[in-house]
Amino acid sequence: MSTKPLRVLIIDDSPADQEIYRRLLLENPSYTYDFLEAESGEMGLSLCLSSQPDCVLLDYLLPDLNGLEFLDALGGEADPPRFPIIMLTGYGNEMIVAEAMRAGAADYLPKDLLSAENLERAVCNAVEKYQLRAAVENQRGMLEQTNTELVRKNEEIRSFYHMLSHELKTPLTAAREFVSILLDGLAGPLTDTQREYLGIAKESCDQMTMGLNDLLDVARLDTGKLRIDPRLFNIGVVVQRAVASLTPMAQEASIDLQHRLPLDLPERSFDARRIMQVLTNLITNALKFTPAGGQVIVEATDEPDGSILVSVRDTGRGIAPDQCAHIFERLYQARSHEEVFEGGLGLGLYICQEVIKLHRGEIWVESIPGQGSTFFFTLPPGIDHIPATPEESSEEVSA
Repeated sequence: MSTKPLRVLIIDDSPADQEIYRRLLLENPSYTYDFLEAESGEMGLSLCLSSQPDCVLLDYLLPDLNGLEFLDALGGEADPPRFPIIMLTGYGNEMIVAEAMRAGAADYLPKDLLSAENLERAVCNAVEKYQLRAAVENQRGMLEQTNTELVRKNEEIRSFYHMLSHELKTPLTAAREFVSILLDGLAGPLTDTQREYLGIAKESCDQMTMGLNDLLDVARLDTGKLRIDPRLFNIGVVVQRAVASLTPMAQEASIDLQHRLPLDLPERSFDARRIMQVLTNLITNALKFTPAGGQVIVEATDEPDGSILVSVRDTGRGIAPDQCAHIFERLYQARSHEEVFEGGLGLGLYICQEVIKLHRGEIWVESIPGQGSTFFFTLPPGIDHIPATPEESSEEVSA
C-alpha cells in the first residue's frame, strides 16, 4: 500500500452517500486517503480550484448543477481537468455515460452496483492513468523546450558560420594577394628564406580559404540554398582538370597521380563546378593519406544503366571498417589515437556526399587498412536543370 495520501473530493448532496464512499474506499485501501466533501456543484468547483484534488467522485444529480454542467464549468472538452473525475449516479443511462466520458469524465459507476472492489479499482485506475498522462505531458514539455533550445542554438551556429565566412573573406583575400605580389617580386627582390616563409603564408591562406568555403557550403546545405546547375558536359574533362590542378601537390609529395579515361565517354548532365569540387576534395584526401612513393588513380567509366561511375583509388593507409560507416558524417575525421591531426574541419566528405545527393547519385568508400582506399560516386543519366541562386555564386570565397 502506498503511504502517499490521496486527496479525494466527494461531491454529493447526500451525507449518507458520502459516508458510503468513504467506507468503501477504506475497506481495503490501496492508498491512504484525505477526504474533502462538497454538497453542491458550486462548492465542488471552488474546492477543485483551491485544493487541486487527486480524484473527484461526482454525483450526477446535484441541487444546482448536473454532472455534465459541472464538467463543462471545469473546461469541458477544450480544457479537460488535470485530475480524474468519476461520475456516480442512480440512473443507468448509456447516453449520459457517453456524454460524460466525452466531456472529460475518467469513469462512470452506477450507485446501485457500487462495491469496495469496483470503486477502489476505478479510483486507482483513474489516478494512475492521470499520473502517467501528467508524467508524459511533463516529459513532452521538457522535450519541446529542449528541441526549441537546440533549434535556437543551431540557428546561432549557422549564423555564426555565415558571419565568420563573410567577415574573414575580404581580409583573407587581401592578405593572399599581397603575399602573391611579394612572391612575384613586384615589391622588390626576396631572399630564399623570405620566399620560403611567404610560400608558407600563401599556403596557409589557401587552407583557410578552403575551410571558409566549406563553412559556407554547409550553411547553404542547412538552409536549402545550395543548388546545382546541371549542364551537358564530359566528365573526362573535369577529371583531367582536377588531376592537372593537383599534380604539383602530388609531385611535391612524391606521389604518382594519374587518370585513366576511356576515349568514348559520353556527355552527361551535371554541375561541372560542383563535381570538380567533389573530385578535388577526394583527390586531396587521397594525397594527404598516401605516403611518398604511393599512387593515386582517378577513373571514370560509362555504366550499362547509363550512369557515370567515378573512382579515386589510392595506395595509402586505408580506413578501418568501423570508421567507414561514419566517414561521410559532418565533422568526422578518420584517424587512430596515435596519428597526428591532419588539419581540416571534417566537412569535405560530408559536402561531397550532399553534392552527389543533389545530383541524385550515390557515393561510398571501399577500403582495406594498410593497402589503400577507393572512393566511388555515380552520376545518373539525366538530371533536371536547377538554376543556381545569385547568393550561391556571389558568396564563393576566391583564393
